[in-house]
Amino acid sequence: MIKGIFKESGAFSKILQLIVVLIFVLLFTLLIVGLATNNDMSDIRNLKIMQLIQSVGMFVVPPLTLAFLWSEKPLHYLQLTTKLKLSSILLVVVLMIVAIPFINLITLLNQQMALPDFLAPVETWMKNSEAQAAALTEKMLNIHSIDGLLFNILLIAMIPALGEELFFRGTIQKLLTEWRSAIAGIWIAAFVFSAIHLQFYGFFPRMLLGAFFGYLLVWSGSLWLPIIAHFTNNAIAVIFYYLKYNDYQVVDIDVIGSGETLWLGIVGGVLTVGGIILIKKNLKSQEKGL
Repeated sequence: MIKGIFKESGAFSKILQLIVVLIFVLLFTLLIVGLATNNDMSDIRNLKIMQLIQSVGMFVVPPLTLAFLWSEKPLHYLQLTTKLKLSSILLVVVLMIVAIPFINLITLLNQQMALPDFLAPVETWMKNSEAQAAALTEKMLNIHSIDGLLFNILLIAMIPALGEELFFRGTIQKLLTEWRSAIAGIWIAAFVFSAIHLQFYGFFPRMLLGAFFGYLLVWSGSLWLPIIAHFTNNAIAVIFYYLKYNDYQVVDIDVIGSGETLWLGIVGGVLTVGGIILIKKNLKSQEKGL
């Protein structure tokens, strides 16, 4: 009786329904976080509990709930039933690794951003937000056991990849595509995806990543491909910081593509563009059954 009850709603009506669900879920999530952590954020364990509850509550629950209300086949609505070929998955995973120097180069350029003098208070707030986010991320990634590593992969790579793609690509992008166009859906969803992280000096590389995830969904018809790309991107960082904080001799992936290795950022950009073209052709050929 309830499944698909609002399937005839228009795009604008669905956006309003999304807002209502988000408000309800936000209030419920804040309540659960408070009960689970006693509002003590000085303990890293509580921080991770908060992250887990918020990730599931804000990004997994709303898309699944809305898909259930908007379609008699919720998983099909979210484009989770389309099968992928192994070649597509491998190409995307390799591209996410190859793109690291290029992403770092764009991040470096983004960090050179300076606002006019009259916006100095805004710039100060942005820098403080960035510093706080960096400190929190470092605190969460600084673990020294395999159990901790596996939990971080779940918390920082797997759940965000699944939840954020369900929310931003599976729901927001889909709604905006229905309302405007596929291109508008991809780029507006990517903009919101980056802005919501409140890390302004990484805004443009994150937005470009979000747009890439959006195009993967459009080209493949499967949400699993952007989920895999997103997971790969996050998991690489989790594993790198685990090795770094446990005194393994590893190359600092955060600086590859900048400084003395600037040339790698440029080469990485060329390879990234070429890889995207290759992935698009691969997916189009699969669509045609070639």
